[in-house]
Amino acid sequence: MSTSLAELVERQANTITQLEERLSRLESIEAINVLQRTYGYLLDKGLWSDMADLLAEDGSIEIGGRGVYVGRERIYLFLRDVMGKGSDGLAPGQLMNHMQLQGIVHIADNTPDRAYGRWRAWIQAGQYGEHGQYAEGVYENEYIREDGVWKIWRLTWFATYYTPADKGVGKETLPLSTMSDSFPPDRLPTYKYEALPGHFIPPFHYVHPVTGRPLRIPTQG
Repeated sequence: MSTSLAELVERQANTITQLEERLSRLESIEAINVLQRTYGYLLDKGLWSDMADLLAEDGSIEIGGRGVYVGRERIYLFLRDVMGKGSDGLAPGQLMNHMQLQGIVHIADNTPDRAYGRWRAWIQAGQYGEHGQYAEGVYENEYIREDGVWKIWRLTWFATYYTPADKGVGKETLPLSTMSDSFPPDRLPTYKYEALPGHFIPPFHYVHPVTGRPLRIPTQG
């Protein structure tokens, strides 16, 4: 049976629509990649105001065991006064490298203005002539697109370990960061866990890419 011109036109229109949707998703993933990597570069240099502007107005941030800070202004003050040294920028001799690695980003199936990302941060931090430490951990983040611009909506970093730079995890680990007494969070930590020698696997936002099943997390102690 021959295909009518109308059917060919309809098929072509459907193909174009599918390609446009796929292109839109790929463009969104790339925009989120740039967003998250920019977050890392700004954090490296203590550019707290610009860093806070990467988050949605009602966004939240949770770093290790410090609890959850909600709203861009609260996030900025947390970054400046708790993560930083009370001012924008780094102090002389201060190091704060936060490398954003192994990004896996997914656009929500039924809500194209929502997305999720899992990243790994490897951290070099310290003060020249005084101390240094390495740290590593996993981000499980949520993103939102507002007025065509992707922003971080919920940023959560789970610490795997902290260790003195001159010793390493084979000799010494440091405890998980705790909540600030001088600038308390808006909410308690979402999960109760310990950094190395403790062991914690943050829940995955995505299923197994081959089997399609949820990724199994062993009982964690």
